[in-house]
Amino acid sequence: MGRRAMQRPDRNSIESVSPERTVSWRDAMLEAAAAARPLGFESVPIAEALGRVTAHDLSTAHDVPHFASSAMDGWAVAGAGPWSVDDSVTGSLAPGHAVAIVTGALIPEGATAVLRSEHAVLEAAPTRSGASDSPASGCGRLRTSDGAKPGEPFPGQHIRLAGEEARAGEVVIAAGTLVNPAHIALAALAARDEIVVVRQPQVRFVFTGDEVDESGLPRPGRVRDTFGPQLPALLQLLGAKALGSRRARDTLTGTVAALEASIHDAQLVITTGGTGHSSADHLRPALRELGASILFDGVNVRPGGPTLLARAGNGCLVACLPGNPLAAMVGLLVTVVPLVRAWSSRASEDLGEVVVGADIAGAAQAALLVPYSIVDGLGLPSAWRGSAMMRGLADAEGLLEVPSGGLVAGERTRAIRVPWR
Repeated sequence: MGRRAMQRPDRNSIESVSPERTVSWRDAMLEAAAAARPLGFESVPIAEALGRVTAHDLSTAHDVPHFASSAMDGWAVAGAGPWSVDDSVTGSLAPGHAVAIVTGALIPEGATAVLRSEHAVLEAAPTRSGASDSPASGCGRLRTSDGAKPGEPFPGQHIRLAGEEARAGEVVIAAGTLVNPAHIALAALAARDEIVVVRQPQVRFVFTGDEVDESGLPRPGRVRDTFGPQLPALLQLLGAKALGSRRARDTLTGTVAALEASIHDAQLVITTGGTGHSSADHLRPALRELGASILFDGVNVRPGGPTLLARAGNGCLVACLPGNPLAAMVGLLVTVVPLVRAWSSRASEDLGEVVVGADIAGAAQAALLVPYSIVDGLGLPSAWRGSAMMRGLADAEGLLEVPSGGLVAGERTRAIRVPWR
């Protein structure tokens, strides 16, 4: 993003931000996903493609496998047995002959099957003097053992034919696939060194709070930083690229400076704290200072209500999460997760339904999103669901919706599954 895009606009010419508009948590997910603009594609080495989404179909450059090979250790045989064994045989294998072979080795021309070593008996060949050579010499007579099934080895047995997994030019990984370790191995078998994938959204973080300690035991009146060690790793798990973080002073000047320094090279900036309406909350004035437009200001849900989404003048999105840990995670699940999934072309499978196993009281002003676990097939709310608590979410399947009228045991309700389970 160019330097011109980062010039701070004339305050007299700044258009006012969008009027304050709260949305439901479901609409927040839809609007966040719709705000993602295509990022394009890039080619990466196959070793770096894990967790990425393919942008194009990947076809194999040759047959897979590209030669006929043995599926067993044993002997490649030609025709019916018994067979004469001579490891010095070169070229085509004549009928009635066999040669030792190992798993994965090239099937010699003329071979019709592989006799696995467990089902074979190698007998010494007589010498001219009447003595016997040792079978270890590689020469002798080969026959099937008494433990072999009748008819073994039948034609083609234990031979991996060329192209039996895929033919040259065949698509083996479709566009839109989330690459797993098996896909990487398949790409290598297809003789591909790189995979074209959807570009990852680049994310920066702005953490607020002068009362935050980043390590050790916090003193009374101070709190431990939960976001610094948590959010960058979580965003990478979701498929984004974390570029770095800044901590903003609890002043308008400090917040503006941190935001301005963060939006210039990122598609998304995530902030924590400062989303309230007190004199100590500077996020909204900072966004106005930078000429950002607010897409929605607040989600009609508890916890996580003071979550907002804005777009800076250069196109960078700013997802502003509340300062309490659980409230921030609710805001992240309904805003950041669908946004990153849309950018990454990853289908969202986070929404579902759950039957609750207990009565749950609602809140008059807004829907509740409550951490829950599944016990005997039913969703049970966590006892630790305060906006500052992490214990309930740590072991939860996700968040279940409690409407203002509450829920009765046996009722079905909507739920958001956490993306790390």
